Amino acid sequence: MLYFAVDSGTTNSRVWLMHDRDVLDRRLVPVGVRNTAIDGNTRALAEGIRRAVLEMASKGGPGNQARTVIAAGMITSNLGLHEVKHVQTPAGIQDLASGIQQRHFEGLEGTSFYFIPGVRCGPSEARLDNVNCIDIMRGEETEVIGALEEIPAPGPLLYIHLGSHTKLIQIDASQRLVAGASTLAGELTQSILQQTILRSSLPETPSTTLDPDFFNRGWENCQQFGFTRALYQVRIFNLNSSFAKEVLASFFLGTILCEEFRCLTAFTETTGIRQVLLSGLPHLQPAWTFALERSGFSVRRLTAEETERCFLTGLLRIFEHNQSLPA
Repeated sequence: MLYFAVDSGTTNSRVWLMHDRDVLDRRLVPVGVRNTAIDGNTRALAEGIRRAVLEMASKGGPGNQARTVIAAGMITSNLGLHEVKHVQTPAGIQDLASGIQQRHFEGLEGTSFYFIPGVRCGPSEARLDNVNCIDIMRGEETEVIGALEEIPAPGPLLYIHLGSHTKLIQIDASQRLVAGASTLAGELTQSILQQTILRSSLPETPSTTLDPDFFNRGWENCQQFGFTRALYQVRIFNLNSSFAKEVLASFFLGTILCEEFRCLTAFTETTGIRQVLLSGLPHLQPAWTFALERSGFSVRRLTAEETERCFLTGLLRIFEHNQSLPA
């Protein structure tokens, strides 16, 4: 099967030309649903996807061009090209396949778009007493489905995706997504690094090297003195010590992860789950692995290449499970 795969996020979209599970070509499109929020319309997103598809369309050769686009992620949100209702947990591959919706778009006549739904957990209406039971995701569910095939790991397990938002996803023994918890850690971290006084106290380029002593002290000071005070201590170190910015980054990450683990601890305290698949931003994975293993979790880290493969595998497998769609 020749087709296009699309993963659209907040700031960027990725488009692949696929033959079954083999990547023939790929494009990174610097547009996402953030453009929709700013512009008030989807023109930038639609044009970016259209151009990428047309640029790669000839790769199949004359008379053998891809006419199918399978898409997941924020492209299926209210800011994307077509909003698809979330599937309610517990959600397995068949539930996601049944929620696929088809659309056609101007400028890509003859090409069918198939949108994979996201997943939500908890009650439909948020109240003061139940808001922590509710969570949503778009895109990570597709990555999880692929990971369960690509990386055999019998559940129950915890899937953690580190990106603009940290996603904690509980998988049961039947390979269904049963619960989730999201945080703003990725966006918050980026905002602190770019928009606060700490910009001059930390490295411009994220480092994958972790200093355990500084990480632990950042964690402990966050617990003892509070999150915002511990963050300010990064600046104090920068002005009043000779410590390198790289080790101050470990202190900073310790502060961030101390807060993250408040969420993780609450999320896992009644499950007994100790097995973790960790994907997402490579520069955050060493700190997360250190903290998770210290807390008694068994961690399997996914490389960027493995994470991409998991998403693409999940996309195809979900599509294949909907019997009403073309083979």
